[in-house]
Amino acid sequence: MSTRGIIKIVVFGALLAGAGGFLGLVLRWAGDGWEHLIPPTWDALYLGIWFLGALVAVAVTGGLVAVLLRPLWVAAIAFAVSALAMFLAWEISLAGFIVAVIYLLVGLLYLLGVRREIENRIRFSVWHMMRPQLILLVMLTAIACASLYFGYAAEIEREGFSIPEGTVDWVVETADEHIIDRILPDEATTEERQDALDELRDFLEGDVESDIKPYEGYIPVGLAAIVFGILTPAALLISWIPLLILSLAFLLLTRFGAVKKVAKAVEVIRLSIE
Repeated sequence: MSTRGIIKIVVFGALLAGAGGFLGLVLRWAGDGWEHLIPPTWDALYLGIWFLGALVAVAVTGGLVAVLLRPLWVAAIAFAVSALAMFLAWEISLAGFIVAVIYLLVGLLYLLGVRREIENRIRFSVWHMMRPQLILLVMLTAIACASLYFGYAAEIEREGFSIPEGTVDWVVETADEHIIDRILPDEATTEERQDALDELRDFLEGDVESDIKPYEGYIPVGLAAIVFGILTPAALLISWIPLLILSLAFLLLTRFGAVKKVAKAVEVIRLSIE
């Protein structure tokens, strides 16, 4: 292989490693994201947007590597380096190592899926990569939710379960606006109204937390499952964006001579009557 070809391989591999590092950074943010989820805040929306951006980055750079890097083991090394970058950017721990290994396995499955789709087609098109990419996006979403789970579970293990103060304030404010007037009589004074709200706050911070405490180990799982159910449709909804970017990227790379189209003779198997 020429020096120019090696440089191109290094560049595409570095792009995938950068995307893996970016994903790891977003996963680090997701580990503390539970604070913004109940009730949902603008920070949770921003975190979701960053995560979807990381998905697009990994899908685009992973697609470039899967299609262009030859032989297969070179592309596999690129995904391994990307997994290492994600591990270092997110969390150097056993949980981080496990997630990085899962990321690597998902990347290798994506790589094999893309190669299989390409080999089974007479003419190359990025849209043939749709099925492997959908699997990649869903699995990366599951990885992000695993990060959320590990972060929240670690917080509960350190501090014990408590309803976030923002959640308590949100419930009390909602009750003040929509519920208290229906419960209290019309002649209720301002003091009685405030007493009712204070009792609700004490109930949330006392009785509810005590009742939930025996089941606190299941709370991170439930929260991660809810977030997975929300993020997965969003990830599938934007699945066309990486393919569109890849289509434009391949067009530009071909136009400027960075890559070239190669015609190969293949053996086609058909059924016939003897």
